[in-house]
Amino acid sequence: MRILQITDQHVGQPGELPNGIDVRDNFLRLCRTIASIAPDFVVLTGDLCAVFGELSVYEWMKEQLDQLAIPYAVISGNHDDPELLARAFGLEDGLHGGELYFRRKIGEEWALFLDTTPGTLSQKQLEWLRTELMRPGSSRQFIFMHHPPVLAGIPHMDNNYPLLKPGRDALHALFTECGKEIYVFCGHYHNSITLRCPYGTIYVTPSSYLQIDPYQEEFAIEHTMPAFRYIEWTPQQVRSLVHYLPPTS
Repeated sequence: MRILQITDQHVGQPGELPNGIDVRDNFLRLCRTIASIAPDFVVLTGDLCAVFGELSVYEWMKEQLDQLAIPYAVISGNHDDPELLARAFGLEDGLHGGELYFRRKIGEEWALFLDTTPGTLSQKQLEWLRTELMRPGSSRQFIFMHHPPVLAGIPHMDNNYPLLKPGRDALHALFTECGKEIYVFCGHYHNSITLRCPYGTIYVTPSSYLQIDPYQEEFAIEHTMPAFRYIEWTPQQVRSLVHYLPPTS
């Protein structure tokens, strides 16, 4: 299976250029790239919206994605509204008390899609996750979420916007307890990071908006090339590459 992951689009209303960046054009460029690669599946891992969830933004993004005629899944980030997102993308069956989480089969593997919108996970979602992780079958588990489930080494994000410690501790316990090889694909940190943990591997995907300087305590932009992650999994291996789109001028 060949999967394309894009994350942290931060799309606003037409004409809005946060930090001088045309985020809508970035998204359209990514859609053209997706069409040219023609993967089997596409995943958007949250922060579709610029500041807060807007139905019109979700509807515009859905229109672009539907034109690709490629199956896709969407989850919520801290700048999103899970209920509005679910309404726009027809995901109401994945809503659980305002949280949007679900499982979906991609090829021969079941993937889990989590909701970390508030910077944590509810006890109800954690109980659901435990049930899913304990299902018999595959010895590995693919998980898509917005926040990395660990501190990921970018000071500005670790210090100000991490997944909160109760959630991190709970996920560590569940991932370890299930005994499967865990592959997490996430975003939120606006840079490319790969972390090897006792239970598996975490792939942090850079943003399609801008990349954060990985060495500064205060917010600073490293560069503004939009990115995506290419994922390929077979029964024998998992392969992943990050690609950046070149500047437009």
